[in-house]
Amino acid sequence: MKTLFHVLIGVNFLSSCSNTLASFSEPHGRRNRHNRLDHNESRSVPLHSSNPRQLDSPLSRWFEGPCVSDSSPSTILGATLSKQLVASPQECTSYCDSNSLDIAGLRNGSECFCGPSLNNEATRVREVSEEECSSPCISEIPQQMCGGPDRTRLFGRNGALDRYGFGFTRIGQPITLPLLDSDLSSAVHDPLQSEATSHDQENVFQVPNLPPVAPPQDSTSSTSTTQVPVKAIIAHHMVGNVYSYSLGSWINDIRLAKSAGIDGFALNLGSGGPKSWQRKRIGDAFRAAESVGGFGMVFSFDMTVLRCDSQEDGDILRDYLMTWGPHPGHLTLPPAAGSPYQRILVSTFAGEYCTFGRGSVRDGWLSVITDPAIVSRLNSVGREIAFVPSWFARVEARQQEFFGAIQGDFFWNGGWPYGSHDVDWEADAYRLRYNPGSLYMTSVSPAFFTHYGPSSFNKNWIYRSDDWLYASRWEMLVDHRDEVSCVEIVTWNDYGESSYIGPIEGNQPNSEAWVNGFPHLGFLDMTAYYAQAFKTGTYPVIRDEKVYIWSRPHPRDADAPDPVGRPNFWDWVRTIFYHTLLTSDGISKD
Repeated sequence: MKTLFHVLIGVNFLSSCSNTLASFSEPHGRRNRHNRLDHNESRSVPLHSSNPRQLDSPLSRWFEGPCVSDSSPSTILGATLSKQLVASPQECTSYCDSNSLDIAGLRNGSECFCGPSLNNEATRVREVSEEECSSPCISEIPQQMCGGPDRTRLFGRNGALDRYGFGFTRIGQPITLPLLDSDLSSAVHDPLQSEATSHDQENVFQVPNLPPVAPPQDSTSSTSTTQVPVKAIIAHHMVGNVYSYSLGSWINDIRLAKSAGIDGFALNLGSGGPKSWQRKRIGDAFRAAESVGGFGMVFSFDMTVLRCDSQEDGDILRDYLMTWGPHPGHLTLPPAAGSPYQRILVSTFAGEYCTFGRGSVRDGWLSVITDPAIVSRLNSVGREIAFVPSWFARVEARQQEFFGAIQGDFFWNGGWPYGSHDVDWEADAYRLRYNPGSLYMTSVSPAFFTHYGPSSFNKNWIYRSDDWLYASRWEMLVDHRDEVSCVEIVTWNDYGESSYIGPIEGNQPNSEAWVNGFPHLGFLDMTAYYAQAFKTGTYPVIRDEKVYIWSRPHPRDADAPDPVGRPNFWDWVRTIFYHTLLTSDGISKD
């Protein structure tokens, strides 16, 4: 009989911990917006640093794409060339629009090319920095650039550039460019304009053209009051740690997660600017999910980082939902009882005080989640939103305040005990008691340790991961599976908080000291066993006996010279060596 021996160490303490205690004032593991990790935009510089600009002509909504290397534009665009030199991006896009072509390219300050598509599917290798498309337009309008020598600035409409994976063609908050003249009133009507009648002109969102899908026939009896069963497993994926990812990186992650019984990734994003590099990675994630199949993405908007004070702040979230909500790479849940629509899960990290300029939290979130243009777009492809946020306060007021506004509750802090005791179900029962919706998602996590000093993220604490935490929590979830719709594994790749079960790859937030050399893939392997039990209600037959062993690299009372100091809550843990056996006779834990 095959035996696999896993050694998992270093899941909590840094190899040198001592000196002063850092404080963490929020109870129950909550984090304030200044303590949230993994969104340090300054550690890597993307190619494109300016915001994407909307060409605000009456023609059609054109958006600025990337600068690409192109010695002959006909090699990347069709050779439809304007008959005369153009003086501005507006003139070029106007010409392409009049020829019913959705991609425009400007080169050498005045040369305009158009095409229905790009000739080279491997276009990302041509992408260059913004500075290389800095030839002034002959219009001499300040700050207007029209490509460069052997460099083409691309523009697209109707989502024509989205398929190529540039990532910088996503619509953002519109920035109007000055028009050369007002002679563009003869432009053709924008066919997408009718899709967003609820928005002001400047707030129209466009998405890649998708074929309309008739809403599915309602297979649920109208007299049924039973929620359609859902048993999905999602892993929290920190987009802030994937700057160096390629499409292939996402495909590898998806295949690995899928092999362990995971159904999707919850994409934690804290940067939504129109040319944020995170948008490009998110686009790759959805395309990879579509390519692999049987796996999907969901959004976990990190509201400790994203702003939510004004109506304009909500535009970032609406953009993501309009763009990727209908995408085949989005995870869907079965319809709610009485509904014909598949549900796309939308979640958050925090956000219980967001108003988006609407006067109340309820109205603020409704302005995003029930935006008429988003609802119409999703319904056209047979979908609707199930909003299941992770909020850390206002629990007892939710049934009254948010009934009908949110469809469930995500308990982020369910994965760890908050004290010197084992994890239990008591906190879950409390959340379930006040759940305003029918969906309940809770968490499971192998560990939590973070070790940043005041000069960094100022986060230095540990949660107790003793008592076979990962295995014990999973068994608890299997026991209570009738009360749990979805499980979110916290996390796939949060290296800064030591909770990762995926491979160590991508970009770390200065956490190398307590991550490098400490793989957690044994936890991922263990996940496959418990995932099947949670989904089916029956533990699978164990054919290959395995031993999983993990520990911290130092005793609880270790004291070493370190400028950060012992982590807060260090006295919650015990100095014990843990292992779990999966054998044909059952599970053994010592």
